Amino acid sequence: MDKGLLDKLKVAGSILIMAIFAIVIFLNAGLVRQLAEGYGLIGLFVAAIIANATVLLPMPIDVVIIALNAQSESLLQVFILGAVVGTGAAIGEMTAYVAGLLGVETAEKIKAQEFKRIREVREKIEKAGMMFIFLVAIVPFPFDVIGITAGFIRYNPRKFFIAALAGKICRFILLGLAAYFGFALIKDFWAL
Repeated sequence: MDKGLLDKLKVAGSILIMAIFAIVIFLNAGLVRQLAEGYGLIGLFVAAIIANATVLLPMPIDVVIIALNAQSESLLQVFILGAVVGTGAAIGEMTAYVAGLLGVETAEKIKAQEFKRIREVREKIEKAGMMFIFLVAIVPFPFDVIGITAGFIRYNPRKFFIAALAGKICRFILLGLAAYFGFALIKDFWAL
C-alpha cells in the first residue's frame, strides 16, 4: 500500500476515533458528575481526564471543584483535590496535543476561526514556550487550542505536559482556595 495513502488513513482513523470519543463524552456529561460524586479522588481524577479530553467541546469540571472545596474541612484537602484534578486535567489535555501532532490535515478539519487562533498561538508558544503554556493552563481559556498548536508545531511533549500539569494544578488549587475561603466568608457574614 502507498505510504502516503497509509498515512492519510491513519490520520482519518485517528480523527474518527477522537471524534467518536468526544461525542460520547459530550453526550454523557452526567458521567463526569457521577464519577466525581460517587468515587472520591479516583472518580475526580477520571472525571478530570474525561472533562479535559474533549477537543473543542468544553466540559468544565470547575463547578464540581468549587462545590467540593466550599465544603472542605481543611486546606490540605483543597491542595490534594487541586493536585489530583490538575493531574487528571493535564493528562486529558494530551488529546488536543495528539490532535495537533497528527498534522495539518487534522488542523484543516477544525473551524477556520480556530485555525486562525492556532497560528497566533503558535507564535506565542515559539517565543515563550513552557512559561506561556503554564500561564494559559491557569486561566479559564480554551486550552485545547494551545494543545493542538503545541502538537502541530511538534513542541516537546514532555515540556508541554510538565507546563500543562503545573498550570492545571495551580489553577485548581487557586480555584479551590477561592471556594474554601469564599464560602467561609459567606458563612461568617450570614452566620450560617
